[in-house]
Amino acid sequence: MTIIILKERTPPLLIEGLESALRRLSPNHPAIPKIQARLSSIKAGFGGEEELDRVLRDYNFPANTWILNDLSLSSRTLFQIDTLLLTPEFAVICEVKNISGELTVKENPPQLLRVADDGTITGFISPLAQVENTCSLFKDWLLSQQIDIPVYGCVVLAYAKQRITIPPTHIPILFPRLVPNYVRSLHADSPKLTSNELRQLTTSLINAHRDYLPDSICSIFDITTDSIKKGVACPSCEQIGMRKRGKGWFCTSCGTRSNDAHIQAIRDWFMLFNKPLTNTCCRSFLGVKNPRTALNLMTTMELTANGNNRGRTYTLKLNKRRQKHT
Repeated sequence: MTIIILKERTPPLLIEGLESALRRLSPNHPAIPKIQARLSSIKAGFGGEEELDRVLRDYNFPANTWILNDLSLSSRTLFQIDTLLLTPEFAVICEVKNISGELTVKENPPQLLRVADDGTITGFISPLAQVENTCSLFKDWLLSQQIDIPVYGCVVLAYAKQRITIPPTHIPILFPRLVPNYVRSLHADSPKLTSNELRQLTTSLINAHRDYLPDSICSIFDITTDSIKKGVACPSCEQIGMRKRGKGWFCTSCGTRSNDAHIQAIRDWFMLFNKPLTNTCCRSFLGVKNPRTALNLMTTMELTANGNNRGRTYTLKLNKRRQKHT
């Protein structure tokens, strides 16, 4: 049967935050190179995970094989699982890497060294140590649920063009298309869980998951408030400074009209500053004058209101993804 995906993968929220910063900072701001590098790295990692998803989605696995993506759980500490495959017999944790250049894994200390095409050497956490640690934390989590099943781990290199040198290890280093065969090789027809117990486990995992919410972009990159451009960005040409016209917004640069361009602007606020929004701040950031207009705009979003009258503030659950402009 085709694998059942219980928890789909979604783009990391930090991507939206970094794009907000790039949209609202001057091109010569000193934080731009770091933001661009971070954005490129996160997008590459997400692309690698999507490559594994495509392979798993098209493969016919034995019955009762389940997959959960992007799990954030807590055991002895918080930990994150890129891809988790569950069967009645065992669990498999896939740690996905998509890093360009010549890669070398060292044992002492555990480290991954990347030599880029220009000769630059960068150090990362060893993927072998990382997957071992994640497996250990997940075993502890399972035991806290009175579940004892084998937990295996593998490192998945997103693309066959990646080059890596590794020390002797019991942890498989695989390309995505080899993962299904690896999972099949672990089957021994000795289930530890009934179908009902497996369903209960997947439900417990989904309920225990907590979305990872990054710190404010300004605090991560030490960006001052006055460096951020104010205004509503056009969904077509991305110029900031759309004007409020009737019930919508008008771009003076390209003539685009939008009913909800302010939604992304308000999300930008929370991504960049991660602090409550007041009516005054909303008017200043969006470029509107009427308090009633600002209130109406904020009520078009799923914001949580706190306080009364002039002391009222609004917050946003950032784990709710932004839909496309209309």
